[in-house]
Amino acid sequence: MPLWAARTNRGQPWGGFVTPPTWRSLEVATGDTLIVPAKVSGVAIDAVLDSGSGASIISKSLAAKLGMTNLEPRRINGLGGKAPVGLVRNVAVMLGAYAPVLPFAVIADLGAVSAAFGRPIDMLLGADVLAGGCVALDFATRRFAFEKPASFVPGPEWTTLSLGHGAKQELFVLASIAGLDPVPLMLDFGSSSALILSSAYIETHALLAGKPVSTAALGGVEGVQIVKSFIADTVSLGPLSIASVPALALDHWTSVSTVGNVGMPLLGQFDIVLDVFKGLLWLRASPPRGRLPMLKDRSGLGLAVSATELTVVHVASGSPADQAGWVLGEHVVAVNGRVIDVFYTRGSLWQWRYGPAGSRVTLKLADGTTRMLTLADYY
Repeated sequence: MPLWAARTNRGQPWGGFVTPPTWRSLEVATGDTLIVPAKVSGVAIDAVLDSGSGASIISKSLAAKLGMTNLEPRRINGLGGKAPVGLVRNVAVMLGAYAPVLPFAVIADLGAVSAAFGRPIDMLLGADVLAGGCVALDFATRRFAFEKPASFVPGPEWTTLSLGHGAKQELFVLASIAGLDPVPLMLDFGSSSALILSSAYIETHALLAGKPVSTAALGGVEGVQIVKSFIADTVSLGPLSIASVPALALDHWTSVSTVGNVGMPLLGQFDIVLDVFKGLLWLRASPPRGRLPMLKDRSGLGLAVSATELTVVHVASGSPADQAGWVLGEHVVAVNGRVIDVFYTRGSLWQWRYGPAGSRVTLKLADGTTRMLTLADYY
């Protein structure tokens, strides 16, 4: 049974909860990754909220530290393919005051996810954990609350959306792309892409017609894959619409129940309450200053991040980097005179790729040479 501890450090009331929620600090890393304090098997960690994963995922490195060695081999679906993983049984997790023992958790290589993020990712808290409570996300003040299920009654300022459950237990909502009929899109808090659509859906509705299209590198549990990038005219969740949404097209979309997913950059335009138990998602328009940035790369460099350098893992077609002759495997050690170190993704330096078109960036390579890159819209 869930264990609900006594409330401490009450925040200000957020209208709609039966009792004032207990707010805790929420880190929004690299603009779109939600990191919260949690415990697994009694060990304190920073975990990523990932509603797009049906089961919680523990990295191989953390599993080794915890002595999780008796693993059952399995294969799971990532966004674009299958990945070999292991299962471990009866895993004790704590998120806030909620302390379930999960029947199982997945042990997987999160190296590609960590490299794209620039910091080790120890655990993804999936829908199995989130289903145990009602999650509130307040981006304006960088805080979250994890309350009892069915503890939220929305006021008229909230838009109510129904949650569906796919064949693989993935959560989805209905959304309209470019004014078309609503389709099921996976609800994916763990995705740093605002919108991902299957290539089959895109081709059926000619969504790329007349649009500039480029490429991007997408990392997941199945590794890194190269996908198309473009701008979707609008995405509508019920009556709420967002224009000019950066999007990706996947050739091998594995979900049979959805045609894509909606990620945190788009969801972060709203205040959020999620109650998986009740099967409902509530969204409320937030002021611009309270929204997460909907980032658009203007460099064309896909980068893996380490403590000392940025490694080029992809050069987007037609991008400034492509036109300047960048190639895979090159190593950047400084940006605008600032050396790459372990604080690269914890400060603001990582934002250089998303600056205004026309901005000039100075990049120093490991061989000592320096290059100038002018940012531009290329898709």
